[in-house]
Amino acid sequence: MLTVRRERELEEGINKRLSRKLDRQWKKSIVVRPPPSLKKLQEEEAAAEAEKSS
Repeated sequence: MLTVRRERELEEGINKRLSRKLDRQWKKSIVVRPPPSLKKLQEEEAAAEAEKSS
């Protein structure tokens, strides 16, 4: 039983070290963003705070 990663390495003919390097780059390229629902909630809270202070 091969892992998915190892299967990909064999299919694409890339060696283990290179694939780990690629995986690391891929992992770093992922940017964690808050979900749109949370963003909307935060904007509403900020607007409410601005109204209170003025």
